[in-house]
Amino acid sequence: MKKLISFIIIFAVLLSGCVARPLAPIYDQAPTATEKGITIEGKTLSGVYSDGETEYLRLQEFADALGGAVEIAEQENSFAATFSLGEKSVVFTEGKRYDGEQWYQPKEDLMPLLEGYHPFEDAEQNHTYYTAYPMADAVQEGIDVPILMYHAVSDDCWGIPALFVSPKKLEEQLQYLQENGYTTVTFEDFDRLGQIEKPVMLTFDDGYSDNYTELFPILQKYQAKATIFLIYDKLDQLPYYLTREQIKEMDASGLVSFQSHTMTHRDLDTLNEQEQQYELAQAKLELTRLLGKEVFVIAYPTGKWDENTLKITKEQYQFGLLSRGQRYETGRDRAKVSRYYVSRYTTLSEFIDMID
Repeated sequence: MKKLISFIIIFAVLLSGCVARPLAPIYDQAPTATEKGITIEGKTLSGVYSDGETEYLRLQEFADALGGAVEIAEQENSFAATFSLGEKSVVFTEGKRYDGEQWYQPKEDLMPLLEGYHPFEDAEQNHTYYTAYPMADAVQEGIDVPILMYHAVSDDCWGIPALFVSPKKLEEQLQYLQENGYTTVTFEDFDRLGQIEKPVMLTFDDGYSDNYTELFPILQKYQAKATIFLIYDKLDQLPYYLTREQIKEMDASGLVSFQSHTMTHRDLDTLNEQEQQYELAQAKLELTRLLGKEVFVIAYPTGKWDENTLKITKEQYQFGLLSRGQRYETGRDRAKVSRYYVSRYTTLSEFIDMID
């Protein structure tokens, strides 16, 4: 009986060596999560991981943030992870951690794949935001871009009537743009302006709630882009200003770029340098946290500015916008970008004169 039991045990052991085993991890356990955070183009990863010497990111999360893909395959006594993004493909076999579910790649190996993305460090929250946008000095010079400045879009003129463009008039304007070969752009498009025959920019100051209820449906109908400049301290102040939820929905559409209109909308030329630093730099930080993307354009409230404004703008932002002026030509002072003012009383003929 004992011999039979021994034979069965030996046979089972031999047999087990012939049965195909499921793919099993052959590397160390997963590294430990740290307090560092990372967001790529609005998509927040689970975090930065470490084994005490090296920092890692989860490769699948990294790929998802960039719109790429990851495939993990067994290679003899090891594994390989293939990261692909468009026509680009990278195979990782060294310096990683794989726990059988997540592939952790050293952060330094992945940073070259973020070419064109700019890091913004939030030291207070130990978080880094990577955002793709064109640097002002890299934009092709000499391109005319009519930039139009709006505010509210409504027939309910609860404030200064001139600031409330009629939804019907706005739709007539967008229809004209569509029928006459214009392309609406945002500052994110400035590095490809040379490829666009007739660019035009629509900007909306203050972040009124009708930008969601009235403007957004019109943008969706015509697939037109717009930039909205937010006053941070006004967020969620219904019924007049946009909510965070509305902002995130509009941002996710890809049609709306949100940028800064300072913290409180005070005239900057009446403030000292420290006060302006708060209005411009703190607004940039808070809005970046909200959007998960670095804010890189500022519109000066009522167009007021002084030398401190220009200095801080060039430190914190790529572009600074005035409230009035003529057509903007790329390559000119990036802290004094001019716009045309579109009011409730602007006729279609006047609108056409601004952009033609």
